[in-house]
Amino acid sequence: MPSLGSYLLGAAQLVVLALATGYAAWMLRARLLPGWRGAPARLIEVTVAVGLVTVVSEVLGTFGLLYIGALILAMAGAALATRLVPQGQGGGQTARGIDPGVLASLVAIAVIAIVVFDWAVTAKHALDAGIFNFDSLWYHMPFSADMVQSHSTTGMHHVETVFVNWFYPQNSELLNALGILATGRDTLSLFINFGWLAVAFLAAYCVGRPYGRGIPTTIVAAILIGCHTLVVREPGAAKNDLMAAALLLAGMAILIEAWNAREADRRVLYGWPLAAAGLAVGLAAGTRLTVFALAAALSVVVIVLAPSGKRRKAAGWWFVAGLLGGGYWYLRNLVVSGSPIPEVTKLGPIGLPHPERLQEGRPGYNISHYLTDTGVWRHYFVPGVHDAFGVLWPLLLVGAVAACLFAIFAGRDTLIRRLGGCALFGLVAYLFTPLGAAGLEGAPVGFAINIRYVIPALLAALVLLPLPRFLDGEKRQWGLIVVLTLAYLITDRPDDGLHDKARLFALAFVIVFVAVPTLIWLARRDGLPGRLLAASLAALALAAIALGYPVQRHYLNHRFANVSADTSIPGMELDDPYRWARGIEDSRIGLAGTTVGFAGYGFYGPDLSNKVIYLGEEGPHGAFNAIPTCEGFREAVNAAELDYLVTSPFLNFIHPDKPVPSPEARWLRGAGGIKPYFNEGKVTVWKVTGPLKTTCTKANAPLEEIPQTPGS
Repeated sequence: MPSLGSYLLGAAQLVVLALATGYAAWMLRARLLPGWRGAPARLIEVTVAVGLVTVVSEVLGTFGLLYIGALILAMAGAALATRLVPQGQGGGQTARGIDPGVLASLVAIAVIAIVVFDWAVTAKHALDAGIFNFDSLWYHMPFSADMVQSHSTTGMHHVETVFVNWFYPQNSELLNALGILATGRDTLSLFINFGWLAVAFLAAYCVGRPYGRGIPTTIVAAILIGCHTLVVREPGAAKNDLMAAALLLAGMAILIEAWNAREADRRVLYGWPLAAAGLAVGLAAGTRLTVFALAAALSVVVIVLAPSGKRRKAAGWWFVAGLLGGGYWYLRNLVVSGSPIPEVTKLGPIGLPHPERLQEGRPGYNISHYLTDTGVWRHYFVPGVHDAFGVLWPLLLVGAVAACLFAIFAGRDTLIRRLGGCALFGLVAYLFTPLGAAGLEGAPVGFAINIRYVIPALLAALVLLPLPRFLDGEKRQWGLIVVLTLAYLITDRPDDGLHDKARLFALAFVIVFVAVPTLIWLARRDGLPGRLLAASLAALALAAIALGYPVQRHYLNHRFANVSADTSIPGMELDDPYRWARGIEDSRIGLAGTTVGFAGYGFYGPDLSNKVIYLGEEGPHGAFNAIPTCEGFREAVNAAELDYLVTSPFLNFIHPDKPVPSPEARWLRGAGGIKPYFNEGKVTVWKVTGPLKTTCTKANAPLEEIPQTPGS
């Protein structure tokens, strides 16, 4: 358990890093876009801050120098260097917009507070049990822990042998790693997505702001951000679906603000605003592959709408910034596998370099495969969409498509018409996204989980819904605000959180992070001096730090200590191994059998000092596959120099409660140098006492075996 002193040291490091990064971002915006003010300026500053810390961390990580001290020094140097940036002359001034008034603003803030409350309920569950989201245990947090342990961003951290997610872009994992570097614990990872929640609302407001629709676009975004599929997965976890969606929306919002800038005689997309938008979209592409279609569509729009004769330069502004934001991971993939996206095995008839896989989780059908299958729609798609988006899901989907069509055919300006086309393209592309309907033929059990792939396109579409001219007028805008607020309350049912035992924590969270900032904003609106504003914000930060210490102690005391039916995964039988790992530090723990691979994060220990190694064998183009022979497996155990080994079955994605036998435990019979420590069901923890014999006998037969998913 970390002492108060170590906690305060971590908090101080985090504050210094945040101040240096924030100052650098503010100075760059002030120098390069001096005419930008208010919410759009804050949105650019957030984008630049994330871009700066991401790029600097990638550079340090490339050379194995990703230490908190080195990062703080680098960001402090960057902050000082920004003072040398010459004052910009262009970039335009922010659009005038329309003051929505205090009452309308308070309605939007109330909706935001309810969303935050709902999210905080889920976050409290994680505080009480540990990060329990499947993908976070599987690869998000192991990737972050590996960056912290290796101080590098170039390694391919293999977490199992079924998928190839070590090739995924890892901007979000890098940010989680920075939180661990600064504080020495993973507590911040439970709350990072609340930051992306704020960015999403800020970007949504900025989309509507130039047209006097900032409040309605904020509320319509809440309908999606507060949906069940995000509320149960994003808070208290390291998921990155909202991060990618928020960054894409930020790129759209910056484009809209630049298009409506007051300085231009005619509306253009060019220069530093275009670079800021490109950086946001690039950061999104460096977070999730599923945003590629929408990012590509936005790129086409930017080039088409660039000033005549300056399209090449506009493309340069856009793509250079975008590559800085997200190109690192694709370059790393290219070096390792020969392809920037190794998951893509073909481009039409042309085969591309890619790793061969010996195992498969489940067939990866997309939704278009079942477009005319009424049985699948009735038993899987309709129930899945209802669970994801609530009782008004038909209105949400129809509203998204209608918003695109209104924008395309009746948009109030050229950019909005093009953005409507982009959002519609993103919605259509979702139907062809791999794994969108994963599962056996006729049984796409993965649809409900992977429906989150459509979140960026849905968000991009829905924020266009309040913009048509036929909604002009104060009465119609108020009517829209009322209708959207009721739609949010009815379809997302945030009142369910009022019956949850975490409601008091959630209420306190809302008071500290929504109510108090709202009071500060109201005071600033009434003329609060700048010095008092800074003092108020500093006091809020100090209060958050003071409250953070007991929160962290509670979390570390309960982290994976009491895995409940709500947090354990059927068929995994890892409750006792997780509790055992709480007491293990500075050890090398090997994993075998994909069940433990898909939940490997629980073995890193509370201080994340354990080195967790999934045993497999590397192959061409970055492949990593199951070890098929007894002798090969024993040799891998010896080479890994393990203190402990955990063996488990092959995880059955089709029927999780019916795991498939995996041979590793059988191959350990008579090996010497290893003995069972304890077991839970088919999962066994072994103590490694010395080298294993590498010669296998008939007792270990069959001596060659690769488990496969039934039905694949």
